[in-house]
Amino acid sequence: MASCWLNGCLSLVLALPLFASELPVAAPPATKLTTTKPPAAQQPKPSSTHQLQIATSLSQSEFSSQIEQQLRRAYGRLGYQMQLVRLPAGRSLQMANRGLYDGELFRIDGIQQEFAELKQVPVELARIELLAFVRTAQLQNLRQWPLQKQLRIGYVRGFRLASQVEYAGHPVPVTTLEQAVGMLTQGKIDVLLEDRQSVLSVLPAKTEQVGISALPGVLASAGLFHYLHQRHNDLIEPLATVLKKSRSSSKDKRVPPTATQHLDE
Repeated sequence: MASCWLNGCLSLVLALPLFASELPVAAPPATKLTTTKPPAAQQPKPSSTHQLQIATSLSQSEFSSQIEQQLRRAYGRLGYQMQLVRLPAGRSLQMANRGLYDGELFRIDGIQQEFAELKQVPVELARIELLAFVRTAQLQNLRQWPLQKQLRIGYVRGFRLASQVEYAGHPVPVTTLEQAVGMLTQGKIDVLLEDRQSVLSVLPAKTEQVGISALPGVLASAGLFHYLHQRHNDLIEPLATVLKKSRSSSKDKRVPPTATQHLDE
C-alpha cells in the first residue's frame, strides 16, 4: 500500500514541468490604441482663391503684359487667380466662346456680336491703332498698296481689326506675330497689318534699323476689352467696378497703354 502510494507520488512529480519557463504564462492585457488629432492650427485650411483659365494668343509684348497685370490685380482683389492659356489667336477665341476656357484676355470691341457666348467686361483696357508696315526699300512703291492686286498682305490669324481691312491684294494669315514680322523682313509678304508697339516688341531694334517702316495714316482703331464666358455673368459687374477703381486710384493711375507710340520713344 505504501509502495503504491510512493509510486503514484513519484509519477506525479515526474509529470510536472522541469523548468519554470515551460509553465504557461498569462497573456498581458490588450493595449488600447488611440489616435491623437492634430491641433486645428496644424490642419491645412481650404483655399478661398478661385482659379480662372483665360485664353490668349501666342504673341507676347510689353503691351499685352500691361493688360495682363491690370487684370491680375483686379481678379486678386475679388479672390480669383488668373491662369493664362496661350493658343493661336483664332483658336483661342473659338475655344473661349465654346466655354472650354473661362474667358479671353482681351479683344477689340464688338466681337461679342459674332461670338455670342463671350460677354464684355465694359471697361476699356487700352486702345490700338492699326498700321501698314512695309520694307523700307519699298516704301515709295507701296503708298497705294490697298489698290495693288499683286501684293501679299500679312496679318496674324484671329486679329479681327486687321481682317476687317479691305484691299485688293492676297490675304496671308499667319499664326504668330513673330512669324509675320519674319516674313516681312524676308520678303515673303509685301505688307503687314499690325499695331506699332506689337511690332516693336518682337524686333531687336527699332523698325528703321531692321529695314521696316510704317506707312503714314491709321487704318483703323479700336478699344480693347476683357471678355468672360457667359457662365461667369455674375462676375462681370464686380470685376468692372474693381477695374474702374483701379484706374482712378493713385496706386494704379497711369495713362492707358496704347500701341501707337513713336519710334523714338
